[in-house]
Amino acid sequence: MPPLPVPGNRMRFRIAAAVVALGFVFTTVSAQAAPAPTAVGSWSMVPMSKDTDGDGFIDGDGGVPTRGALSAAPSPVFVGADNFVAQPHERLINGVLSWHLNPRGYPVRLDACSSSGDTYSWRVLSGTQVVTTTKAKPLTRKKCATTVMLPEGRYRLELQVRSGSSKDTAKLTANVDNILFVAMGDSYASGEGNPRNVDAFLVQGGAGFTPYWDSDDCNRSAHGAPAQAALRLEESSPKTSVTLVYVACSGATVPAGILGAQRANGQTASQVEQVAGIIGDRTIDVLTLSIGGNDVGFTSILSACALARNCPLAKAPFGSLATFPTVQDGVQTRTAGLPAAFDRIARCFAGPACVLTDGRSVPPLKIANAGRVLPTLYPDITRSAAGAPCTYLTITDTDFAWARDTMLTPSTQNPFPYRTTQGTTVNLATNAGTLNGTLLTTNRLGWSPAVGTWGASGESTVGRGVCAGADAWFFGVTGLVGFTSGSFHPNPLGLQAMGKQIAAAVAGVLGTRLR
Repeated sequence: MPPLPVPGNRMRFRIAAAVVALGFVFTTVSAQAAPAPTAVGSWSMVPMSKDTDGDGFIDGDGGVPTRGALSAAPSPVFVGADNFVAQPHERLINGVLSWHLNPRGYPVRLDACSSSGDTYSWRVLSGTQVVTTTKAKPLTRKKCATTVMLPEGRYRLELQVRSGSSKDTAKLTANVDNILFVAMGDSYASGEGNPRNVDAFLVQGGAGFTPYWDSDDCNRSAHGAPAQAALRLEESSPKTSVTLVYVACSGATVPAGILGAQRANGQTASQVEQVAGIIGDRTIDVLTLSIGGNDVGFTSILSACALARNCPLAKAPFGSLATFPTVQDGVQTRTAGLPAAFDRIARCFAGPACVLTDGRSVPPLKIANAGRVLPTLYPDITRSAAGAPCTYLTITDTDFAWARDTMLTPSTQNPFPYRTTQGTTVNLATNAGTLNGTLLTTNRLGWSPAVGTWGASGESTVGRGVCAGADAWFFGVTGLVGFTSGSFHPNPLGLQAMGKQIAAAVAGVLGTRLR
């Protein structure tokens, strides 16, 4: 084979030029494959109270079944786990007992999803001190956010996005804020009459119905008005999260419930002690309180009015008012004792000393300020849709009118002209005022009474009482259909309305805006 020809100078120049051009092409392709990164960051609080299935109620700590929550055989697969609704001895939807306060702080989502580049990482600083740095992660559409645990406070956030050897940095500030929401009180706070499966009761009736409560002892449910308010607050802003501490218990009074153990309901500690055991020395941001109805004899009043006409003049057959000559005497005497009872409670809410019913002294709860305590007024169960006093079963319209005007309206006549079924008028002394009127006077303690829980039903054109038919916000005697405890308590519509009013009142004292 003859030897290959040796290229001349002109040929060598052409080869060299081709190599240079090829290198230029490779350089251009490489530059196009690695465009300049863009860092765009945002942050939000991870919700502590979740509503995964969108039913308007906080899910249980263990979540909710993916299907068939109310069926005999719900799905064994749960969604929406890791809620943070604190309840003593809680049993949420799949029996999980899991609530705790994380000493590391609260989950915060750091979002780089609007950025472009190959990888992203975050650096979190408090002042000049680096709190945490996340490892660089691939930046994709599905994987573009990370969660860190941070205590409450202000932070500087730095997002770094890299692409090849280039990087871009975005800086922003964050105020980590968790609202500690405590709900205490009686059945009007616990959600009595509304277990998690209340829809099954409404559809199937009472025969064979087994209510599913978050707390069997207290008939407490996430359908309760304070829990609905907490969820509305949670959903109002991505920049705050809400931790709900829920200890309300049906039947609670000030001495046996708020300040003492409610042993009739299986409680071994007062609600004040239960809250302290859950939150430790944390400061409460807002506290709602429904109390006083059982103190003035709610059950005695209903039983007397159901069994006897002219019930304010009758003797209560049983219950807390049975020792008084008449129901009216008992109600007024018990109402007169409420201001002193509220004073005792106030000393347990950031006061100098908290003395419980049994005489023990315990450290007061820490509350941001007294204005963050919201006693909720009781709603109006007495009026028909037309606004007139109800006549319901054996309870007369005259007795419903007496109950409304001497216990529920914020102010009343003194004396109150009670018209008997015989057509005579008896002037009843109301020197102690009314239950709701006394709740309003707690503003002297610096508290912020939530008046909307009364006004929405008590001052509306349309009555919402037990006889209001489709407009009713309250159950009548549910014992007639096998579910006794719900009698004369808010139905789902009533709790929804009360939840909205409580949420508005809470937002008002916190200076936040609801969506």
